[in-house]
This record gives sequence, structure tokens and C-alpha cells, in this order.
Amino acid sequence: MQSQLSRYIVLAKRWAWLIVLGILVCGGGTYFVTKHMHPVYQASAYMYLTMGSPATAPYENTSAGLAALPTYATLVTNPLVLNSVVAQHKGMTLDQLNNMLAVKSLSNQLLIEVDVKNSDPRLAAQLANQVSASFAHYVDTQLPASVTILPAVPPTLPVSPKPSQDALLGALAGLGLALALIVVFEWIDDRPGSPEEVQEISGVETLAIIPRLSRRELKKDAEEVPALAEGISMLCAHLNAVQAMKPFKLVMVTSALAGEGRSTVAANLAAFLAMTGKQVLFVDADLRHPDSQEYFQTDNRQGLTSLFMKLWSGLEIEPDGQPTDIPTLRVLPAGPVSSNPAELLQSAKAPQVFEHFQKLPFDYVIFDTSPLLPVADAQILASYVQATVLVVDVSKTPRKLLLRARRQLNKTRTTVIGTVLNKSRWPDSGAIQEYLDKTRLPARSMDLTVPPQTPPISRDLISRDIAAAETQLLNGSVDSDVTIVVSRPQKGQDKKL
Repeated sequence: MQSQLSRYIVLAKRWAWLIVLGILVCGGGTYFVTKHMHPVYQASAYMYLTMGSPATAPYENTSAGLAALPTYATLVTNPLVLNSVVAQHKGMTLDQLNNMLAVKSLSNQLLIEVDVKNSDPRLAAQLANQVSASFAHYVDTQLPASVTILPAVPPTLPVSPKPSQDALLGALAGLGLALALIVVFEWIDDRPGSPEEVQEISGVETLAIIPRLSRRELKKDAEEVPALAEGISMLCAHLNAVQAMKPFKLVMVTSALAGEGRSTVAANLAAFLAMTGKQVLFVDADLRHPDSQEYFQTDNRQGLTSLFMKLWSGLEIEPDGQPTDIPTLRVLPAGPVSSNPAELLQSAKAPQVFEHFQKLPFDYVIFDTSPLLPVADAQILASYVQATVLVVDVSKTPRKLLLRARRQLNKTRTTVIGTVLNKSRWPDSGAIQEYLDKTRLPARSMDLTVPPQTPPISRDLISRDIAAAETQLLNGSVDSDVTIVVSRPQKGQDKKL
């Protein structure tokens, strides 16, 4: 029940714009059109039908009148009745009069109602009275009955249009149209509807959920966006827990399609792991569209492809990467773009390269790969690495493609640790964001930062700074509610989602 309610909440938030648009367009359009239409007035005359003679019993006259009433009402529109009225109005035709005229019998009342609609209220009343008079004359001369006329008076209020009422009906029609479109769109939409559905399709655990970020948040560093920072931290925690149970070093971060945030998650994962004290090597293994320079200040002239070239030339390789502003993080760019990345990764020298990675003194080697489905590169790489993290953009990845990506990974030796749900629009991520907003660090904080252009910070230095801060707290020279934050040196580029 809760899951269904959450799904309805998600649908309401996702399609609120369409519902509002449908109501505004149809309701507003109807109001605008009806407001500029000519008003139509309706005049009504009534004719009381009397059957028989005064000598006849009243009950018999009433019964005969009720039986004949529908027939007499039909005769009102007879051309023999209406032609005399048309003749009194120059330029009017019989069809025009019929279009303005409506006749109905009022059951159990012996009344015939003659309604005439026209933009001129006086003309409407005149025509109703003339039709009634012509019919009364016809009955008196041709039929065994008599008619008493209750004449029409010119109406003061139009019967149509009624802009406010019509706008409400238009808004309801717009709401119905929007709901119908939502049903159609949801029926053809193949995207997962919940984190549980992603887990069911992928067959692995959800490691982290990163909500959709605003444009302002996208321009900030990852550490400045609580939802992003906590999502990556949670991913790090899961990775460390799995590694403690089953040791591994080589980790691949990939996705089913391009543009799902794979590179951003990989770069942030490497940086956050390094900031926790882990020795990390980040490898840009997307040999078709390398973008490590967007996240780190690196020289792409030497990189992963260069290692293959050196092996083919019989040279020694040292795939330890380039240093970064984070002392425990090094980056190995993709290197010069290869014309045949798949052949390069399947060459006889490829296993040697990954054996070298395995022997390096790092806790983690994070590979940022190309997407799984468009090209074969990631599937080839999966046969060399020990663990894989699958990034899923829940706003764009269809179920069938997510399932296909999972099947491709199942054909390799890698272990898929879990998925990272990126750009989440589900209520769970909103609750996470709400909690994070309530638990942000106080404004008064002692920020033990390293000044720019200083030598790399060491763990001993950090420990010494923390010890000094604790001493200040004990001596009472610092407020007791101050939060001590040890931050890393500022990096050159942002890591954004």
C-alpha cells in the first residue's frame, strides 16, 4: 500500500505540469472564446390545450388532452403554421426559423412550450408569440380543441454563453484530457517506477540514491551538496564493507547508456575514498571519449593507451598515474585516443596491463569505462576487473536496456556489487534531502584547512591538528559546540552531476 502511494505521489509530481497546463489551456481558452461570442437570448411562450366541450366531464377532457398533447406539440413546427410567421419577416427562411425554434410538451400539465433563441431578445419574444398565435389559429380552424396563449416577454439575461460556467466545464475537460495523456504516456513509458523495481530488474542491491540536483547545485563542488556528498559517502561505505568480506582492488564504474552520470560518480567515488585515507588510483578507461581532465588536472598525452604501446615496444610500464591535490589519489588518463579501442583491450598484452594494476600498492583502482550497450569496450574490461558498480539514470534508462546491461555483465567474470540510482525523482530521495537539511554543520566551525601551494598533507599532520583543537576545547578557549572539520586542499575542477 505504501509503495503504491509513493508511486502515485511520484506520478503527481512528475505530471503536475501537464495537469496544470491542461486545465489552464482548456479552461482559459474556453473563457476567452465564450467571452467574445455574441450572447444568445431565449424567449418562451406557453400554450394551454383544452379538449372537448364544457358539457363533457372535466376528467374526460383532461385525459383526452394529455393523450393528444404530444401530437399537438409536433404540429407546432408544421409548415402550415410557420409559413405565416416567415412571411412577416423579410429575408427569413423556414429553415432559419426552425433552427431558432424548439417545442416541447410538459407532461401532466397540458402545456406546450415554444422556445425561440436569437441574439436579439425582442425578436426572440416576437417570434415565440407569433408562432403561438399562428398555431392557435390553426387549431381553432382545423382541430377539435382550443388553445390559450401565455405570451413571451423579452428576456434580460442570455442563456449562452456563460463564460465562468463554460470555463469550469472547459477546465474539467482539460483535466480529463491531461489524465488520459498521462495514462497513455505511462503505458508506453518503459522506465522503472521505484528503487525496488530497479533492484528486481538488475538483480543486485541499490548502493546509493542520488536525487536530481538543481542547476545551482550542479555548479558546486560535490562536498558542498549534501545529497550528492552523502550519496557518494554511502557508496564508499558499501564498497568498503564488501571489500572487507571479499577482498578486491579493481573496480569498474559503468552504465547501460551514455549520459547517465557514470564518469561523475566514478570521479567522486575515487576522490571520496581517497579523502577517507584509502590509496586510490583513478583510471580513465573510456578510450573513445575520455574526460578525466574535466574532473582532475591531468596531462592526457600519457595514459592507459600509452601502457599498451610501451608493452608492444618491450618497455617497462609503471601505471601509477599522475598526482592530484588529494595526496592519496592518483589519476591515470586515457592517453591518446585509439582508433580501435576494442581491439586494444582484447590484445595479447591487455592481461599484463591489468596484472600490473593488481600489483600496484593501492587499496582501490577505479576504472571509469564507456557505456555497456553502445560499444563492446566495457564488456571487455569487465572480464579483467573484480567488481563493478552500475550507474542507472532513473529518469532515462528503460527497463529493457537495464536488463540487457545486466545480462551482458553476467557473461563476464566481474561481480556486480550493486547499482547507484542517479537523478532520482522518487520520494525516498526527498526524505533523505530533508534529513540532510536538518543536520547540516553549524555556521560556527573550526575549519582546519591547508593553505594553497603547500606540500601534501599527511595523516600525522591531520592528527596533530585535531589533537591541538581538542586541547583548545579542554582549556575552554574554544566554544564547546564548535564542530571540527578537516577538509582537503581545494581541487582545480568541480565534480558535478
